[in-house]
Amino acid sequence: MEQVQDRVVWLTYAWDDNVAGDVDFVAQELVRAGLVVRLDRWNLPAGRRLWEQIESFIQDPSKSDGWLFYATQASLGSEACREEYAYALDRALRSRGGVFPLIAVFPGTVDECLIPAGIKTRLFVNLTDPEWKERVVAAVEGREPCIAGRQVEPYDLRIHKLGVDYGEGRWHYAIELRPRAGAWAPFFAAVPLDEKDDVSPKLSHGAARRIPGSVILFDCGSGRSRDGKWWMVFAANEATPTQSYYVCCKKLPSRLVFGVQGGSPHYEVRL
Repeated sequence: MEQVQDRVVWLTYAWDDNVAGDVDFVAQELVRAGLVVRLDRWNLPAGRRLWEQIESFIQDPSKSDGWLFYATQASLGSEACREEYAYALDRALRSRGGVFPLIAVFPGTVDECLIPAGIKTRLFVNLTDPEWKERVVAAVEGREPCIAGRQVEPYDLRIHKLGVDYGEGRWHYAIELRPRAGAWAPFFAAVPLDEKDDVSPKLSHGAARRIPGSVILFDCGSGRSRDGKWWMVFAANEATPTQSYYVCCKKLPSRLVFGVQGGSPHYEVRL
């Protein structure tokens, strides 16, 4: 049986970005994922050009199967850095061709205007993506990433922490609820009856992802469920993919039931 040769990648990074070991962590995780990682520390202020540092391992196919660039707000923050990266990218493509994997690794959000065009038009991964390692390995191996589609609930639930001035300081949280498709009307939300006083739920309604300051609710009210196990708050305003309900709470409930009052769908979640 033919032995599969280990894939070797070079990871270029700015000196300052590894002070806390962040780049070492990326290398460690990629090694665990099956790659051989060579670290190439880049210190632009020292005057040595980036291309001069990577030229040998980029040009020689026996030395590398891919090039990774650890890109941060700091490393892309200077015009000199972006120009040097663009130059290195151009030389790499000239020597190895367009199929050679050139991958930018972002640890977090970077200002869009700082991202060189060469990165925008090629593969880049964000470490906030739980599948970032598989995306890198797949690119180096020249295959499609094996990523299972995650289960997406038919509703969106978000918990917002409220400022001390919201509702005279009585409510500390707002649980945002909206359908991803369709509409809920009339709407209800319910918390366990024995948590009613601690939670003190109150409904608000408004644009998705924007907690309203004031609101008018139609046919609204509150009361016990028929089985006596839940305390319900309800209103007739529609919840839609762009219009959310907000269940304002003093304290988060252990469980929450919500959906169409007296009909379907309705859902129960643990918080």
